[in-house]
Amino acid sequence: MHLYGAKLSPFVMRPVLAARAKGHELEPEPFEGGIKSPEYLALSPIGKMPLLVDDDGFALPESQAITDYLDRKLSGPSLAPSEPQAAARCRLIVRIADIYVVPHLRGLFGGRDHPDGIAPAKAGTAEGLGFIEHFRKDDDVFVVGDAFSVADAALIPLFFFYDALDRAMQTGALIADRPGLAAWWERARASELGSRCIAEQAAGLKAMRS
Repeated sequence: MHLYGAKLSPFVMRPVLAARAKGHELEPEPFEGGIKSPEYLALSPIGKMPLLVDDDGFALPESQAITDYLDRKLSGPSLAPSEPQAAARCRLIVRIADIYVVPHLRGLFGGRDHPDGIAPAKAGTAEGLGFIEHFRKDDDVFVVGDAFSVADAALIPLFFFYDALDRAMQTGALIADRPGLAAWWERARASELGSRCIAEQAAGLKAMRS
């Protein structure tokens, strides 16, 4: 099984975290020729990372699709809550992150070159994080409930950037202003899975900037 992509990407790290939470290692690797090569596009005409290629040649793009596939294929604890309402909240929060939070990351990440995009990106991010905070419960230890789920796998590598960009853009306040998410993030980044993910993304960011 091969996962193509780079560890800096929150989309690549989502299935990596899911695999690790189930007790498996899935090391991202570059695709020879790049993601726009004819060979890559033959596997996935979407032409983005990540891309999972299973041992039988089954090729699957898109971060959440890969994460759900791994949850069903790999041995280990389920990453979806068994209780129907908790499972629905979990799926909803992942959906909110992808639709209402992720699109604004580009505006933040490109803030050095396009500073006029920072304010709207922060405003949009704040709105999306507010939606997530609304659908969490006060007694949720993880993003949803008392166990690591696909929602944690989605949010941890995304929240890395709010810490990484905080010095330049004060993005840490976007989390700090939401007490439930702030408490979750403090626990998540101190956890074994979270701290390892953050360290790998930080190394990727340092390499990119150098």
